[in-house]
Amino acid sequence: MLKDLKNKLDLDPNQCQDMNELRGQIDHLDREIVELLALRKTFMDRAAELKKHRSLVRDDKRVVDVIKKVSEHASKNGADPKLVADLYRTMIEWSINYEFDQFDKINSEIGESA
Repeated sequence: MLKDLKNKLDLDPNQCQDMNELRGQIDHLDREIVELLALRKTFMDRAAELKKHRSLVRDDKRVVDVIKKVSEHASKNGADPKLVADLYRTMIEWSINYEFDQFDKINSEIGESA
């Protein structure tokens, strides 16, 4: 799977001849990661629209499930599972707070138009 991703992104650290090339490849990878994060945020926007009650925004069982899945995926793909779990905990907390804000905004607009 990692090999497929390297091929898809045309990234291979072994092909880098110097630090400038290596840093250029890392910069390219970082841009891809940021685009994926932007896409992930659009799913938070939709979740805020779909949830009918504010109490549904935080789902602790889902948080545990996501951390478990990404940690296992990290292990299978040569990433550090602890690093991935820590990054995801931070991202999930940000996402939950963002979704609360969006939920409140959507529902205040609905209340204003009613």
